[in-house]
Amino acid sequence: MLPNLIPHYSVGPFIAFIANAAMAILCLVTLLFYHSYRPLRSLLLFYLLSTLFFLGWMIYGFQRSPSSILLGYRIDLAALALLPASWTWFSASLSNRPLGPLSRAMIGISLLLAGLALLGQGPWFLGLPLVPHEVASGILRPQSKVLRPLIHSYTILICLFYFVLTVHQLRRARLQGPIYLLPFAIGMAFWFLGGLHDALRSAGFLVPIDGQILWFASFWLSIFLTIAVGLHFRSLELAIREARDAFEKFVPPAYLRRIAARGLGSIHPGQADQQWATILCCDIHGFTALSERLRPEQLITLVNRLYEQIVRVVNAKQGVVDKFLGDAVICIFEGKDSARTAVACGMEMRRAVRAFNTREETSAGKTIQIGIGLHTGPVIIGTIGSSERMDSTVLGLTVNLAKRMEELTKTLGVEMLISQQVADGLPKGHPYPLRSLGEAFVKGHSSPLTIYEVVDRGDS
Repeated sequence: MLPNLIPHYSVGPFIAFIANAAMAILCLVTLLFYHSYRPLRSLLLFYLLSTLFFLGWMIYGFQRSPSSILLGYRIDLAALALLPASWTWFSASLSNRPLGPLSRAMIGISLLLAGLALLGQGPWFLGLPLVPHEVASGILRPQSKVLRPLIHSYTILICLFYFVLTVHQLRRARLQGPIYLLPFAIGMAFWFLGGLHDALRSAGFLVPIDGQILWFASFWLSIFLTIAVGLHFRSLELAIREARDAFEKFVPPAYLRRIAARGLGSIHPGQADQQWATILCCDIHGFTALSERLRPEQLITLVNRLYEQIVRVVNAKQGVVDKFLGDAVICIFEGKDSARTAVACGMEMRRAVRAFNTREETSAGKTIQIGIGLHTGPVIIGTIGSSERMDSTVLGLTVNLAKRMEELTKTLGVEMLISQQVADGLPKGHPYPLRSLGEAFVKGHSSPLTIYEVVDRGDS
């Protein structure tokens, strides 16, 4: 059984050693998938130092020889001195801030004390002959008149510092701040109480528990730090999801799949993808006159309510709203059936606007009228701008011609025009009445376009 193989003094440290070693392995495996996640790296460092701390405790607890006792104690004290450095890095990584002067000083002191623990000689640091442990019968350890109490005191004080600091942060946030700080504070409290208990016991003070409990407190610190990282990761995941949801309100998801295939951080100017698509341009006619009759807030409210209906129609027809250009909307429809879905969307837009006018009960002077133009052809979907300010967009002659078709609706006094290319893309037996309007020259195109009016049977 375990007690027969391991001395009683090393049973607790052995359990803590196994637990921290297992956590370090799991953390390392997880880090392979999330190698850039800073709190996970700092947690791995804590696990490794804790593992070394209890390994040294076990080695000198076996009491094999003076040299093995000295080696084990050096490992134990050096790892203990470095624990505050791991807490400093862990705290900074949770708050995603760089190490400040105080944090760097703490890490420097930890490195200095660890170096003295590994290399220091003589009774003031670590040296022979061995002396009996103050309260653990049968246990010998090296002499250390200054270094051992200095490392113990420093580690306990830093632990208390981070406990007080974290509690202060939570109180300042009125317990509405980062929830992952709470398990960090609880873990620090466990370790502080365990370290203080063992330090007072070694100094000969009466303590409530007859035995060392730092190994047990360290086990719970490991658990709570793991919980803190889990909650922190969850909070980041939620924040990223909220940011992506907000981002998709400005950049259509269909575009994101092209320009951010490797994540939002991979977006850069100049990314482009050419597609065959149907472009629908919808414009509010008489917008200038409408803006003169309404107050600014009334105009914005009215237009936003109208766009709410239009976007709902576009989404229902599997289209994508590319841009809101003040009083105009540019939509893109992809796929082999893009002409049919775009025409169907345009027809539904007209009905939605009529229903909107009825529902809003606007006066004749405020009735919304729209013009819709469609054209089919190649388009370029990509990002334009600079590294500091970018925008996603759809470009090309097809977009320009769709806009010109929409402008023709004002000249010809119709609501919806399509080009010959769109008409050719409609399936046989489609339900949309087309009225040929002949050919028309549009700005930016050298040859005339054959155009058709899409007649709504509900037109009077």
